[in-house]
Amino acid sequence: MNILKYLRDRISLLLFYGVNLFVINLVLILDESNAVNINNIIYMDILSLFIIGVYLAREYRKYNMLYKDIEYKINHHHFEEFEISGNTHYIKRIYFKLFNEFFRTVNTSKEMLDKDNDEYYDFITSWVHAVKIPIAASRLLIESHEENTKDTLVSIENEIDKIERYVEQTLYYSRSMSFSKDYLIREYNLNKLVKQSIKKFAKTFIGKKIALTVDIDDNICVYTDKKWFGFILEQLLSNALKYTDKSDGRIDISTYEDDREYRLLIRDNGVGIKIEDLRRVFERGFTGFNGRYFEKSTGMGLYLSRKLARKLGHKITIESKSNVYTLVRIHVSKVGEYFLR
Repeated sequence: MNILKYLRDRISLLLFYGVNLFVINLVLILDESNAVNINNIIYMDILSLFIIGVYLAREYRKYNMLYKDIEYKINHHHFEEFEISGNTHYIKRIYFKLFNEFFRTVNTSKEMLDKDNDEYYDFITSWVHAVKIPIAASRLLIESHEENTKDTLVSIENEIDKIERYVEQTLYYSRSMSFSKDYLIREYNLNKLVKQSIKKFAKTFIGKKIALTVDIDDNICVYTDKKWFGFILEQLLSNALKYTDKSDGRIDISTYEDDREYRLLIRDNGVGIKIEDLRRVFERGFTGFNGRYFEKSTGMGLYLSRKLARKLGHKITIESKSNVYTLVRIHVSKVGEYFLR
């Protein structure tokens, strides 16, 4: 900041000081008693100009340091909060506080954006690896189509269903970034919502010969978003089917009700979850022992399900015993409790 720019910023002070000095000089010169001679007036003017000059030089030094500090931060993108000392002018303190608050807001937004970008990158990376498996399996099935053509087509169809679910998972994940623009809370019959999701896995139930029981009261209605709740159900059913592969495999779906909420229970008698993995199943990208040993997993299904459930005002909990069972609960508040949240 050169001195001319600084003086231009202080022009009001200089004009006021000049007018004030002129008026004082005029009064003294026009004084008929001649109590103050002209030499003393000149001396007083020089002394006054010296004092204002020292003041302006001191202020210019402070402003120049501040200007260079701001210019450096702008040119080098080195943004940080300003230190506010006790002797900082009041108006500058207000501006510094405003800047510091703005800086913290921008920094928080940047951290959230970086986190979302890292999360999205991890998801896409794991998704690409996961989707390669059904594509490769389909290619192998096509190459060995000479025998059992009908079974081959069924197998290919199952692999395509897997790809479709992975693509749908990616679509819902990208939509979850702008969730508030894409949901509608209404009252839905819970039994109908569950049966609509089950239909999508009918071929898998039949192909793996897994028994299914559904015991849901037809009168239970919940406040939720049909599309997002359906996606959550499909992720949980997909996991139950994926890790239930016994000859006597079964999945039981039922409900429990208390004064505050409905609980949708999805229980399978599959491989279960190891105790050391249970507390981490909702972490982003966590596949655990089952995901690595039984079938390649993105580690995003449960993470995304819980994230979306929270946005809907619901909750998901899991209990399990390795090689015995897994029980997933979706907690849905009743209408009064929902709107009190």
